Amino acid sequence: MRVIERKSGAFVEEDGMSLSSQDALGRKGSVCAPRVLGQLFVLLQYQTLAHRIKVMVRKAENLAKLTRMPGAPDHYVVINLRNEGVVIGTKETKGAGGYNAVWNAPFLFDLPSGDVTQLPLVLEFIVMQGRIYTKGGILGRVLIGCEAPETGQTHWKDMCSRGQVETARWHAIQPDSP
Repeated sequence: MRVIERKSGAFVEEDGMSLSSQDALGRKGSVCAPRVLGQLFVLLQYQTLAHRIKVMVRKAENLAKLTRMPGAPDHYVVINLRNEGVVIGTKETKGAGGYNAVWNAPFLFDLPSGDVTQLPLVLEFIVMQGRIYTKGGILGRVLIGCEAPETGQTHWKDMCSRGQVETARWHAIQPDSP
């Protein structure tokens, strides 16, 4: 077991190596635990006659803190609809304060022509912390669609197969990729 103590604002292990505060606080022994960024609750509905998707960004829980500023930060979500990796639609929620933010914000995305189950579409939810869109303000992201992680693919398939019925699901916020 390693001894970690704080010296002059930095964390130092018993062998003298310094650590960032996030490394020190996230350690159990010498294994770094994955950082939990929170969860996003999203509702989807494929409107077959209009050939569009209704996206409802309901809420988030247990959002991580990016800065050491006192107080609970504002969070907002940028939603991009991508077709073959190209953004074809963008929407944005208003800011909501706290680590358990509630938006209840509905958005409509018109889809390109074709069978929704065969189109290379992905909904990208970028969870932002702060008031302005900067790379440093990105908390993480959620992907839903045919090229998303398993949970995102499952939610997309449920939406496509249920027609006018809304499908809701929690998604773990993933770290932003460089």
